[in-house]
Amino acid sequence: MTACKQDWAVLVGKKAKESLGKVKTMVRVVPFKAYRYDPNKVGDIAKVVAPPYDIIKGEKIDWFQSLSEYNIAWIIKNKPQDCDTETNNQYTRAKEYLDKWIEDGVLKQDDRDAFYVYGQDFEIEGRKYFRFGFIGLIKLEEFAKEAPKDGKFAGVLQHEETLPKDIEDRLNLSRATMAQFGLIFVIYPDHERTVDSILEKHMKNDPIIDITDNEGVRHRIWMINNGQDTKRISDLMEDKYVIIADGHHRYKTALALSKENPDLETAKYRMMTFVNISNPGLVILPTHRLVQNLEDFSRERLLNEVKMYFKVHEFDNKEAMFNLMREDFEVGKHSFGLFMNDGKFYALTLKDPNIMNSVLPDKSEAHRRLDVAILHSLILDKVLGIDKEKLAQGTIKGGGYVSYIKGIGDAVDESIRAVKNGAQAVFFMNPTRISEVEEVSRSFEVMPQKSTFFQPKVWTGFTINKLK
Repeated sequence: MTACKQDWAVLVGKKAKESLGKVKTMVRVVPFKAYRYDPNKVGDIAKVVAPPYDIIKGEKIDWFQSLSEYNIAWIIKNKPQDCDTETNNQYTRAKEYLDKWIEDGVLKQDDRDAFYVYGQDFEIEGRKYFRFGFIGLIKLEEFAKEAPKDGKFAGVLQHEETLPKDIEDRLNLSRATMAQFGLIFVIYPDHERTVDSILEKHMKNDPIIDITDNEGVRHRIWMINNGQDTKRISDLMEDKYVIIADGHHRYKTALALSKENPDLETAKYRMMTFVNISNPGLVILPTHRLVQNLEDFSRERLLNEVKMYFKVHEFDNKEAMFNLMREDFEVGKHSFGLFMNDGKFYALTLKDPNIMNSVLPDKSEAHRRLDVAILHSLILDKVLGIDKEKLAQGTIKGGGYVSYIKGIGDAVDESIRAVKNGAQAVFFMNPTRISEVEEVSRSFEVMPQKSTFFQPKVWTGFTINKLK
């Protein structure tokens, strides 16, 4: 092997709106012959799979790679080295690993086309959940931007703005390996649970993979490789649309690679995990906003100016702040938490949602009622002067003006400590509802970046789709 020297959780399974009127969609979802790890070669599968590439950073890369010489992190996050050249670099090394693992039988291709049921057991704030869907390939289409006159559109909707990063890195890896490793996580409407009923039938069998990761999430894979059921799933998916929940950059990378290889049929498809919108284990967590690096920031001015739009409640502790936020969330009000290192916690409740009609007149009603849209437009932009251009500046003083804190574990306490250590404020969010994701996507709009955090992540390495 060529190398240089080493160097609040909310359950969102409620029934969403079921009708698209006359709008229908057509998507092409097909089974495939995945490459999978041979446990006889690698031993414990838990030691060779990993979270998505954008989750493993810094020391996490070293940790996952230390678990096994065959851990998928050696491919998806192969580190650049000082001695890298055009012919020996992180991407060529990833290709060498992949080719060698296939040659040695570490990775073996299944002999029949299959869909792969993917189930995850997990716990959030003491409550247990089970989310399941299936892994398959979708025929790539440009993101739908409007409903055509014939009442049909080609299937794939994005729900969130993406930050301008990562695509070139993933494209270089795809070019070198001509393979798909990470799963794009998509949701689709199946309120009658017709696809789920097929998946559940196969989940009665023993799984082909059953592991628990380092954070206590149990991952199980079941195989569906009989032609009758795979055809039935493909047929049922034809009249559905899919919304990318996580993996916008990976989808855009696949589109770019397909355009570079117009004669390669396999490049016209992308591996995904499909989860029913009505799945009772579909959970969205909030993503909080940490504000920093503003030159003229003033706590007093911020509090005075937000009072134009919000009723401000002051508390001595975070629990009281979050209790009011939850109460507002449950009755459909819009509220945010705020901490600014003055010893106080604040809950900001929007006085009149109709103010958003004039603030975002070109957006749909669904978009104007999003908490993230309200926070970004009324507070970050109007009050603090952090517009879209500043939001995109992620290198100023090492962190940009806004950092995004995923609402899991001790994230709340970490963000409070960050403010005490020099950041200027943190805004705490309620989670986005799945019905809001669906409504905004169906309006062919996108939410502000980091509007949703689907938990848990779908892991990488259970299935690999090789293009050639």
